[in-house]
Amino acid sequence: MEIKLIIDPKFKKPEIHICHKEAKEEALSLYEAVNTMVNTMLTAYDADGVCMLISSEIIRVYTQNQKVMAATAKGTYQLRQRLYEIEEILDGSRFLRISNSEIVNIKKIRRMDTSITGTIKMYMDAGMVTYVSRRYVSKIKKALGI
Repeated sequence: MEIKLIIDPKFKKPEIHICHKEAKEEALSLYEAVNTMVNTMLTAYDADGVCMLISSEIIRVYTQNQKVMAATAKGTYQLRQRLYEIEEILDGSRFLRISNSEIVNIKKIRRMDTSITGTIKMYMDAGMVTYVSRRYVSKIKKALGI
């Protein structure tokens, strides 16, 4: 597979082209992965009303006071779906469940502290800090190759 990055002022927005001589499984699965990663949007609510969140901007999704919340660098929003429904919507190669009440964007992890016995402390973008539940530690280590 050949991958090229072309920087040219003629492009106003980023474009992704997947080229192949026929509709092979490799090309189709690559298209689906890119499409899901780029275009997954969630309907969220804040004090001003309804807004659309792009999945790649989400740092973490968690439950708080029986509500599902999504945190981004711009703020925190309420979601109407349940956490397991959000987990099904989000790209599994980008988002990872770290406890029964939280999902994180692995692209937004800045540092991890494994010195705490039985858990992992995660430092996320925008200064957020969260902890991996004990029952998810081995799964997280395996997923992240630790």
